[in-house]
Amino acid sequence: MGEAKRRKMQGTAPEGARRAELQAMFDRLGIDYSKPGFYDDPAYIQHERTDPLFTEAYAEWVLLRERTPKYDDMVRDVVPRLSAIINARIIRHNWNGGCIAITGILTRMLDRLGIWNIPMSGSASAYAGDESRHFNVIDDNEGVGFDTGHMWIISPPFNIVDLTLHYQRWQGDDFQRHIPKIVLSDTAGIVRARVQDVVAPAVRRRHGGDPELHFRLFRDQKRILKAFPARQVTSNSIDIRYVPAGIRVPLEQLEGINKDERQGVSASRIWEEDVKPAFALTI
Repeated sequence: MGEAKRRKMQGTAPEGARRAELQAMFDRLGIDYSKPGFYDDPAYIQHERTDPLFTEAYAEWVLLRERTPKYDDMVRDVVPRLSAIINARIIRHNWNGGCIAITGILTRMLDRLGIWNIPMSGSASAYAGDESRHFNVIDDNEGVGFDTGHMWIISPPFNIVDLTLHYQRWQGDDFQRHIPKIVLSDTAGIVRARVQDVVAPAVRRRHGGDPELHFRLFRDQKRILKAFPARQVTSNSIDIRYVPAGIRVPLEQLEGINKDERQGVSASRIWEEDVKPAFALTI
């Protein structure tokens, strides 16, 4: 056996063991894990009430479940098409700063289309030459209606799907021109999460130059990164680093997301007016 092949087999063994462990756990708890979005399963919800971290088990299953080439081809077709549809709505409605609602919409629509995905919350930092901009989990809260950090989706084989970084509240900052309108990557490499990737500049200044500050201020960061590593997307003049901080599945069904349309448009309207015709859906 060649060394490369041996390493590949050794590398997949822990994943196979963890996949079997998750499957056995879901079976024991009576959870139907056959379709995307099974975090809505009543048995799942019941167990989650006593285990706040149980949603990570769903996310691990999405990463570790066995996939076929046919399924991957479907993802490579559906995800870019759906992303373009939602991006058109963001532009049409000047929908800035809506990463939570928009990510929830994308998650629920992918679930409905049979595409496994993980709605991830965390930190996103963009680096272009000597300049950088940060949407960090560890930051000063701007008040009611504002959340620190950012959201994106993992939908294997895509390890980064981000429809909203370009549409954060840039407030006329010319740096926005570096950010792609849609960040979609199946080659985002694993990187080590650095303090500047997680902790906002103002907070770092207050705490001095501690390179481990992100692990001190956010105690769960190391644990989360073991299962969901930080990744870097390189696009033309910019490097964007994504550092997961947790899983944030939408509480509402598709029909309930952004229902009041205080900003943007409801998920239902996008589904009925745009997605169903584009994918020739009858339900």
